[in-house]
Amino acid sequence: MLVKRYHAKDMQQAMDTVIRELGSDAVILNSRKVRKKGLKNLLRKPILEVMVAYDPAEIPAVKKRSAPYYPNGADKGQKAKPALPDSGQLERLDKRIDSIDTMLNGFMEKLTYAKREAVYEYPREVQELLLKMVDNQVDEELAHSLTKQTEQILRRQPGSSAAEIIEHLILEQLGRPAPILHKKFSQKVILVLGPTGVGKTTTIVKLAADFSVKQKKKVGIINTDTYRIGAQEQLQIYTDILDVPLQVIYWVDELESALDSMSDRDVIFIDTAGKRPGDDQHKDDVLKMVQILKPEDILLCLSASTGFASIKEMVDTYGFVDDYRLLITKLDETRHRGPLLNISWYAHKPLAYVTTGQNVPDDIEVVNVELIAKQIIS
Repeated sequence: MLVKRYHAKDMQQAMDTVIRELGSDAVILNSRKVRKKGLKNLLRKPILEVMVAYDPAEIPAVKKRSAPYYPNGADKGQKAKPALPDSGQLERLDKRIDSIDTMLNGFMEKLTYAKREAVYEYPREVQELLLKMVDNQVDEELAHSLTKQTEQILRRQPGSSAAEIIEHLILEQLGRPAPILHKKFSQKVILVLGPTGVGKTTTIVKLAADFSVKQKKKVGIINTDTYRIGAQEQLQIYTDILDVPLQVIYWVDELESALDSMSDRDVIFIDTAGKRPGDDQHKDDVLKMVQILKPEDILLCLSASTGFASIKEMVDTYGFVDDYRLLITKLDETRHRGPLLNISWYAHKPLAYVTTGQNVPDDIEVVNVELIAKQIIS
């Protein structure tokens, strides 16, 4: 399967050219508007560039005539009657659709994400790893950066394994896991942030269960999220089961007294409301919480099933927080592991935990960076 570019005024002209030169089995992979180089082309309209995949064996032996063709014997200037497809044409159309579907679900699907110009610059082994990363939803910029580093290392150290090199680079990017560690005879306050719907409250309950049941620590929860209907009752049920005290506050100024009421607790979790990006009041509330609580740890919860554009927006939204760890929720809702690498890379923060389901307290674990690195290139 080969790839070729065409330039045309519009899509119809491009399709006519492709069919005439490569046959009807050629597949248009991508199209974009480009502008020719040079000052004289600065004010001219951009042209359409299309990327086409074709099989050389399927190119027709005789190209279609360049002169207009009028079906049903119509002469120039006469309106041609549309010809109805016969059973043979329909059968060929079905086969073509099946062929296109197979290609799009395989090799061509991956090429949609990767830069075509760069794909063919790499050695075959490195190129395959690039496509695997892209297929695993690793951001295109990051994937190419890792691939280029791998190629450079291979040039210096020929004979090395490209897969081992790129796995090592991914591990370096992910860094070491950063779970919460409690020091004996000390109190740890943990502030949990994140957008609405990411699963903060359920995650806090899972962590509270881990510290109280498994690590035998005295745990308390302070809830500042009073906006969601029913959330308070749900949290109360969980804390009753775990025998963990729960304090509910409606104003940030109440935080100090709520904290004093839990002076005997080893670990205190602070649940917060999720707000939309750009909410200045939420930003002021969080900064005031940090000033009052002086938390040793801050966890930012983000969903693995959220698109990378939205993830970047949320990371930017909480950019005013100086130091935090990442807790990735809903890992069970996607088969891809690239988003974990994307989040760590964009936020420049360590990963702490991942949640893998709704079961309390089981479906949470310290992030396994070695496993993630292997899954990203598998």
